[in-house]
Amino acid sequence: MYGTMTSSLCPHADIQGTLLTREQVEEISTRISKSVSENVSKQLEKAMASANSSKGK
Repeated sequence: MYGTMTSSLCPHADIQGTLLTREQVEEISTRISKSVSENVSKQLEKAMASANSSKGK
């Protein structure tokens, strides 16, 4: 099922790429999700800190 494919969008027929395995896709997805989650958490912390300091004024 997994193998080599040639892109029909590429004008060079000799250029080939390999498909990612399900495990590779899951690993990449997990890393992206973790990174996004960490970035959102940091932004929320900054926003909450900013909101709290604004209330104190």
